[in-house]
Amino acid sequence: MKRKNYLLSILIILAFLINPSSVFSQKSPKELTFPPLKELKLPKVERVVLKNGMVVYLVEDHDLPMIEVSAMIKVGSKYEPSDKIGLARITGRVMRTGGTESKTGDKIDEELESIAAEISTSIGVSVGRAYMSVLKESFDKAISIFADILMNPIFSEDKIELAKVEEKTAISRRNDNVMEIASREFAKLIYGPESPYARHPEYETIDNITREDLIAFHKKYFHPNNVILGVWGDFKTKEMIKKLERAFRDWKPEKIDFPHEPKVSLELKPSVNLIKKPDVNQTNIRIGHIGVRRDNPDYFALRVLTEILGGSFSSRLFRKVRSDLGLAYAVWGVFGANYDYPGMFFAGCSTKSQSTCQAIRAIINEIKKIVEEGVTSEELKKAKDSILNSFVFNFDTKREIVERLMTYEYYGYPSDFLQRYKRNIEKVTKEDILRAARKYIHPDKLVILAVGNAEDFDCSLSEFGPVNEIDITIPEPEIKKEKIPEATEAEVAKAEKILETSIEALGGSERFKKVKNIIIVKETKVTTPQGEFKISSKEIIIYPDKTRSEINMPFGKIITVMNGKTGWMKTPQGIQDLPESQLTDIKKALRRNTIYILQNIDKKGMKVQALAPEEINGTKAEVILVTDIEGNSIKLAIDPETGLILKKSYQGKTMTGPAKLDEFYSDYKEISGIKIPFHITINSNGKKFAEVVIKEAKINSQISESLFKRPEKEEK
Repeated sequence: MKRKNYLLSILIILAFLINPSSVFSQKSPKELTFPPLKELKLPKVERVVLKNGMVVYLVEDHDLPMIEVSAMIKVGSKYEPSDKIGLARITGRVMRTGGTESKTGDKIDEELESIAAEISTSIGVSVGRAYMSVLKESFDKAISIFADILMNPIFSEDKIELAKVEEKTAISRRNDNVMEIASREFAKLIYGPESPYARHPEYETIDNITREDLIAFHKKYFHPNNVILGVWGDFKTKEMIKKLERAFRDWKPEKIDFPHEPKVSLELKPSVNLIKKPDVNQTNIRIGHIGVRRDNPDYFALRVLTEILGGSFSSRLFRKVRSDLGLAYAVWGVFGANYDYPGMFFAGCSTKSQSTCQAIRAIINEIKKIVEEGVTSEELKKAKDSILNSFVFNFDTKREIVERLMTYEYYGYPSDFLQRYKRNIEKVTKEDILRAARKYIHPDKLVILAVGNAEDFDCSLSEFGPVNEIDITIPEPEIKKEKIPEATEAEVAKAEKILETSIEALGGSERFKKVKNIIIVKETKVTTPQGEFKISSKEIIIYPDKTRSEINMPFGKIITVMNGKTGWMKTPQGIQDLPESQLTDIKKALRRNTIYILQNIDKKGMKVQALAPEEINGTKAEVILVTDIEGNSIKLAIDPETGLILKKSYQGKTMTGPAKLDEFYSDYKEISGIKIPFHITINSNGKKFAEVVIKEAKINSQISESLFKRPEKEEK
């Protein structure tokens, strides 16, 4: 040990004799200097054009025995008709899932799985994409499938239906997330609600889409001279070109008549907008206006400005709104720039409802300051360093290199645009930023959007200007209503008599009026395009206006409660208040409940009318129409011999949106003197949707009011 200490002492003395300062002092980080970033050396990328006009970029990479292929197709949702919004996205999806002339989609899945390959297709706003990844040894088989999908999709009806169900499900849930609402509605404020860059599908536009539409959309745009292909991986370039020529040899070029590109108005129209969400305690804020394209000469100055304003943890917005004022965890500023149309300039944050106006003022103040005062030398240096130091990540994979070159050619940008980007960022000065800020940022013409609970705001938004309240109600599709003539006295009398007989058969008017509550335990088998799945649930109804539903799902229990005018939901993710739209749906469902109907059938405003008989499973049933005080109609088909209700029909909602629902009842059992069907089959728009088996039913149980009270804290 003494010898080691002795040697260490000798080394320290020698270090001191060579360079005394190295032992007793260190440089401050601020004094450290770094050499300028070196020019990146990119791998060789070869560009060829196949005989059919397809442009191909190729990069050899022999590190792994893998080959990847990417395609960009000049197509997009901006070309779809306004009455068929969603056509492009469904086309992109079903190209892959719907099979080809030689293989079903399921067969393609099996073959790809057997060779550990992946193929995907999609269509966005301005570009269609296809991607393939496969082991080198299976490339020939995979590329033949890939080419077949691009050239010969058949768009099978069942996969189209599945895609439409998924789209409708997304529509039904699109108002669940406040940040998504803010992003969607802000884009509509900037571009206009009918712009292809902001519009979105509705139930009706999805319903309008047919298989013939998909076939025609594909036929118009999918041709080899409209495709840019990228290939990278373990191959020899000359051999790969031959394989691609062979795979796409039957694909012939065609002249394509493209629609006019959608126009974007650059006119600035300031406005203050509110979306009321009484079920949230956070406000999502967006403030901004139209932006620029990437080919704008001032794009580089604006990119640096964005970094300083709100693009990093050291940005002005982050320091002021988050750190100094403590108003938000996340805050940002973006000067968006797209390749083919102007992006959006906007700043935003999420803040508690009670600090909404304070946050808006703080964001607007920072926008004004950067326009009026410019930026400091230190801010400029930090921002440029941050952008340039991350520049290398544009080239850290072969895929990024190839797809970037494909993108530049696709949108008509120079192939060295990224290298120019680096050089131009390096040249940006404070003067450039101030000039660009004053030219492109207009603090007096900002569009302001707040999504939250306006009752809790710390001021009225009218402080910032006249307030436009935006309605985000999801439009229900036009339903072809059955034309029913005005009821005659005879039809009303007949309906009343049929109902009177049915009520007596089911338990009697007095028993129904004495029903205070019901508890039902049931198992439901739901039929979807993906297959069948079972759920167990418990439903509690306290008449006339309280319901509690407990559904056991694979990921946990979902509890939904309506307590008169308010409601809440508890999921494994937490507890939240029910939005007004969901409360409305639950109230309508309660008014369709058979016991509720029969309890209130003689109330003022309720109307009944006899309709033509209908055959239900071999029984000629009497049909009556019941219309409640709010105009909602329900048809009841009743067995004339037993008085039992065989079928109930109404306009309702499923997980995929509005639908005509038919409930078929059987297996009646008596519970506390009331006959209840223990088996229910539900059809949605004429197709089987669900089968319900009631396991247990109780009437007039002791039910704790605590079950309907919103928990103050999360249950551990």
